[in-house]
Amino acid sequence: MQTLNEIASNLGVSLQTVYNRKAEAEEQLGYEIKGQKHPTDKRKIVYDAEAIALITGRPVEPIAQPVEVTVETGNHCQALAKPEINGTEFSLEKFRADDVEALIFENPALVADEFLAVADQLVGAMDADIKAREQRLKATRVAQGKVVDKARELQLEQRLYRDRARDLDTAQTEHTQSLQDALQSLQALGKPAADTGDSA
Repeated sequence: MQTLNEIASNLGVSLQTVYNRKAEAEEQLGYEIKGQKHPTDKRKIVYDAEAIALITGRPVEPIAQPVEVTVETGNHCQALAKPEINGTEFSLEKFRADDVEALIFENPALVADEFLAVADQLVGAMDADIKAREQRLKATRVAQGKVVDKARELQLEQRLYRDRARDLDTAQTEHTQSLQDALQSLQALGKPAADTGDSA
């Protein structure tokens, strides 16, 4: 019985990788792979060998059951001298073909786990990047909508301001001109300034 954290540690991968594999296995199986509470620590969830095999994709190692038998040697035999084999060296090269050489990884399971871990990180990074781009696009749309609305308002206010300013300036000019005309008429009614020079 192992927790997901222990499974990740045994495989040499991240806990997130184990979560991803569990989710993929559940999607393929069509049901949830459930664990059970730890017998002593109820806060932990542990998984049996069958569940671990489903999560990791590795077959469950069969447990050999002890078999009790009784063997009688009998008495119809002839003892031979033990051959001197101790210390003899053997090479399996003699039993293999000379025209084929196998290419191997020393630990293919570790290679696969490393590949899956990197692939999970790439998938996670791509998902995060897409989410960031979606958030940025959403924020840009909101900002663009605000600016467009305010630009329309500004354009309308600009036209209203131009028309209103023209009307006010025209009225201001008319009243100022009228006031100036009135002042000039008043000045025309006054006496010319007296000549203060001495007469000859």
